[in-house]
Amino acid sequence: MTGKFLDVLKEQNVASTFFMQGSNLQNTGFQENVKRAVKEGHYIGAHSMTHNSDKLYKKGQFVPEMKETLDLIHNITGTTPKLVRPPYGSAPGLKGEEIRNQIVEAAIKVWDWTVDSNDWKLKDNPTQIIENVKKQTTEEVEVVLMHEKAQTLQALPEIIKFYKENGYEFGVYNDADHFRLNFQKDQRL
Repeated sequence: MTGKFLDVLKEQNVASTFFMQGSNLQNTGFQENVKRAVKEGHYIGAHSMTHNSDKLYKKGQFVPEMKETLDLIHNITGTTPKLVRPPYGSAPGLKGEEIRNQIVEAAIKVWDWTVDSNDWKLKDNPTQIIENVKKQTTEEVEVVLMHEKAQTLQALPEIIKFYKENGYEFGVYNDADHFRLNFQKDQRL
């Protein structure tokens, strides 16, 4: 599926930030798409190894899993990303000061999103995904949460068109220009 998303982004001349799950990065075919994404100017961040809320947040494996995923990305692409997106967002998972201190000590940066397409639960409904994005777009800078789903792929060209028609520019995450975008409102992340 990643390859089809990359095809659309290339056709539309749009660069994007992807957050990859480490368990997927162990697949050779998936690795080729990740290499392609970096080559085409996209940013690859981490989204944990397991996407398991209990393990990540209750059993304290958030930082170790993110570091493992970031290391996998580095080994595949040669890049050294620092950005992660917590599964299910940073609230409530990163509510505790202790876990956030561990993230800071690990020199990891965290991003959530400003627009939630809810694509993951809208199977066969790309029109509603597009409407969700349009309704929530209110700021000069938006970070849109989308997943690699068939319905998202169908909606993607129209979402790109909407943002372009409304004067938005697309860009990828840049470590040097990090800005806070976490539900915990922790400036350190």
